[in-house]
Amino acid sequence: MISIITATYNREKLLPILYESIKRNYKTFKDFEWIIIDDGSKDNTKELVNSWIKKNKFVIKYFYQQNGGKM
Repeated sequence: MISIITATYNREKLLPILYESIKRNYKTFKDFEWIIIDDGSKDNTKELVNSWIKKNKFVIKYFYQQNGGKM
């Protein structure tokens, strides 16, 4: 199995591009999971990802954490 790991922060408008690409590739390769790590987004990233989780055939795992800020 391959894991696609995406770190995100306030990328509600850009994540759909990646989602569509992954969804297209699912037709030919099915042994993967998409792991999304959200670093405290304040936009609708969580709601968007949860809507994908409900309707998809491939595995999407979503993890939210409070914003880590800059080091």
